[in-house]
Amino acid sequence: MAETFFVRWSDAGTAAWGAFDPTGRLVGALGRGDLQSAQAALAGRRSVALVNAVDVLTAEATLPAASQARLRQIAPFSLEELLANDVDEMVFAIGPKLPAGATLVAAAAKERMDAWLDELGAAGIVPNALASEADGIPDMPATLVLVIEGDRISGRKPGRAPFVFEGLDLAQVLPLVLTRKPDEAELHHVRVFTDAAGHERFAEELAVLGSRFASADVKILNEGVFPYLAATLAQRPGTNLLQGAYAPKSNWRAMLKPWRVAASLPGAAVAPGLLLQGAQLWQLSRVDAALDAALIPACQRVVGEASVSACQREVRQRLGSTAGPTTEDFLSTLAAVAAAHDASTRMDALNYRNRAMNLQLITQNTDAAVAFERKLEQSRRFAVELESTNPTDSGTEVRLRIVGVNP
Repeated sequence: MAETFFVRWSDAGTAAWGAFDPTGRLVGALGRGDLQSAQAALAGRRSVALVNAVDVLTAEATLPAASQARLRQIAPFSLEELLANDVDEMVFAIGPKLPAGATLVAAAAKERMDAWLDELGAAGIVPNALASEADGIPDMPATLVLVIEGDRISGRKPGRAPFVFEGLDLAQVLPLVLTRKPDEAELHHVRVFTDAAGHERFAEELAVLGSRFASADVKILNEGVFPYLAATLAQRPGTNLLQGAYAPKSNWRAMLKPWRVAASLPGAAVAPGLLLQGAQLWQLSRVDAALDAALIPACQRVVGEASVSACQREVRQRLGSTAGPTTEDFLSTLAAVAAAHDASTRMDALNYRNRAMNLQLITQNTDAAVAFERKLEQSRRFAVELESTNPTDSGTEVRLRIVGVNP
């Protein structure tokens, strides 16, 4: 599986880095040092740089359906009251859409963006993405998640934008974040992830969280909060600040150095590569023609036409019409599953037979499985049966049976 290299650095120049696979598992060891050392460990992998969350405003905005470029033009007017800087001095990046319908928008001062990219560039790092470290705080159903590092308290409520406070006590932060909007449910659970310094500072306040919530879980991160934030972003990418004028055109600065010697070779050295590519293209075209020839007899038997394109049309038509006019078909059921699915849920297996879909999912916990089931049932289009839940090392394995019902 492809790895992503994450690096986070401070104004003092110290950095932490590590490579994570798409499941959030650390590959190799964590590194600590300066940005030059991080660049040496990059090894050509896709890279994401985490920047100070205090310097990035992440907010929710109600935006119309439009292209990303158009949304970046509209977003400043939705967030103008929240900005300390003039709109012209800011960079806006469009993030994912939230379950409630709003869109995540990240904003940072152009001055800070330029400074971050200059620092990284001086070390030879050209990131594929630049994200607020607060984007690494997970979205957990029915749970307030807090990440404490020293005197900084960051967090996220379910389905909402992350928040960050610096220099406030936990007793001051909780009333601010627990104030509910009309469409928000009361939160009965809290999970806290803290480094050793944060735990020492807020030990007394953390100890009484159990009296305020139905469940309170506090975990001390011995390696600090960086690996936790990076692991979350490896599974669910945050809002990439490199959009619009800051979108990377190419990785030419990082690629130029190792190719200097090769670029000095005679141009004739390029010819064998071009000939090889041409031979590969010719070979692939022959394979494609052979596959078409093998499919034609099957198409003749199935649809009565010796045409691959006719086969494709017939298959699409049959997939879209396996059910009667009053029941859901395979495609509509799959679309409903996709709409109810969230970033924390992984689909392991799918089977569709006799107008019933059997799903095997890996969710964070049983609550996430129940939330997925309710989303489907609330559409009033499906009968959903939660057949089993089984805790595993990677989450909760869930088996469901989904059947379309008469409207």
